[in-house]
Amino acid sequence: MSTRRKPGRADAAHARTSWATLRAAGLLLAFLAAVLGSARAPAGGHNGHLIFGQEAAPLILDPHYTTAIATRNIAMHVFEMLVTRDENNAVINGLADDRTVSADGLVYTFRIRTGVRFHDGRELTSADVLASFERYRRLGLGNALEPVEAMEAPEPATFVIRLKEPVPLFLENISAFTIPIAILPADQRDRPGGKIDMVGTGPYQFVEWMPDSHVKLKRFPDYVPDSRYPGNAGFGGRKVAYLDDVTFRFMPEPAARIAALETGEVQVIEDLPLKAATRLARDEAIKVHMLRHWWLHGAWVNATKPPTNNLLVRRAIQTALDMEEVMAIATDGAYELQPGFQYPGDAYYVTSGAEYYNVNNRARAKQLLAQAGYAGEPLVIITNSSFQSMYQAAVDVAQQLREIGMTVRMDVFDWATASARLRDQGAWNLWFTGHGTATAVGPADAVRNMVSPRPNQFAADPVLDKLYGQLLRGRTLEERRATFAQIQDRIYEQVLFLKFGDLEKIQASRREVKGFAPYRMARFWNVRLE
Repeated sequence: MSTRRKPGRADAAHARTSWATLRAAGLLLAFLAAVLGSARAPAGGHNGHLIFGQEAAPLILDPHYTTAIATRNIAMHVFEMLVTRDENNAVINGLADDRTVSADGLVYTFRIRTGVRFHDGRELTSADVLASFERYRRLGLGNALEPVEAMEAPEPATFVIRLKEPVPLFLENISAFTIPIAILPADQRDRPGGKIDMVGTGPYQFVEWMPDSHVKLKRFPDYVPDSRYPGNAGFGGRKVAYLDDVTFRFMPEPAARIAALETGEVQVIEDLPLKAATRLARDEAIKVHMLRHWWLHGAWVNATKPPTNNLLVRRAIQTALDMEEVMAIATDGAYELQPGFQYPGDAYYVTSGAEYYNVNNRARAKQLLAQAGYAGEPLVIITNSSFQSMYQAAVDVAQQLREIGMTVRMDVFDWATASARLRDQGAWNLWFTGHGTATAVGPADAVRNMVSPRPNQFAADPVLDKLYGQLLRGRTLEERRATFAQIQDRIYEQVLFLKFGDLEKIQASRREVKGFAPYRMARFWNVRLE
């Protein structure tokens, strides 16, 4: 019998009570921060050198070529998008001045904002937009441009996209920022993935990258804020770079981030553990920021590598897991359990496949392993030491699976190395992750990485691929929602992904940081130090 102490319902209830108390206070703080952050930034000169304690180091800084928030935190200060999302995830114009769609839904015409300059001094034209879209279509990890028949730049301020057939979700897809269609200079068109020059049109420009230490950005003095907006609007809006420079320091250890925040060595940190947040909420020098439904916590399942190439083995794993235990250990109570691949309250929230979620039946799991003919073949888990919630979840899942008789090996890497291993078909059976941005921006992005051809879904599922096409082309919300329900059910039925629960995020900043408004990444435009 295992001597491992399981957290149990009492532990989980205690942790969640602590989280509920902190959330009640934090929601008010978050609301005030959002209101203040969306207001017009104060007038005055530029000031300050801000250091952000970032949870993980990026593998690359090319926004076309990764889904990692560690990259997006940095890259979206340097690069901008043609169309993007506001605070409520509605589509808004970014580098586009305006846009029109033909009556038949096939032709999208964008007028490009004039007077926008790249960090090297060149003025943005539609040729840059075309080149960026072409590069994204060639190697970007997203498939938002799959329905495109042709793209052209007929004049310097006009960019045109023609579709093969109407796709009602097309604007939502190209404005999604899980894998953003960042606009680069035209001469970057043929650069391979991860090999771009860090030259964009954003409010901050690239200075240096020390892979094991930090990335430093500085204010772009020729940046012209978008006057159409009063302040923050998601990844768009009116952006003013008040700070002289921002350093993204990679600090995977929570204790180190917290200590640096308390001493003033850093001014903002991400991923604050619940116990520390409860204590710091009483510190007058620090503000705690609560972000509900931050990411969907789970693990990819490799359906091509033994033993998880056998559906019965995958079903046994799915059937065995106690998701309450996984999430309690991974988050200390900052979580919710629900089966959806969208968050409750979203127009696409469905519970299809719920019969496969949090089954927690070890006896049935052992029967399924016996039916599968499982004979102790090693199950390889890849997790990382950078995101502690992923690491802790992997430790608990590994132990739960050992208890049903599986042979489990857990390989732990830093985030960059783990991300590189994701694309190796023979390296893993379960790969631990968190879907934050993808889940937030809508149904297509929420399941995009489960549709072929994706680098982490090595075996195509024709049923799922067909359903995904239906989702993109559904004419009404009701049609698309019904299709999304079928997609979610298929993912559960084929065990292509193991969902554990919804993780809730806590961040913190020092009181001298003004205008910081938490979002799907840390934004340091419209932020000042006082």
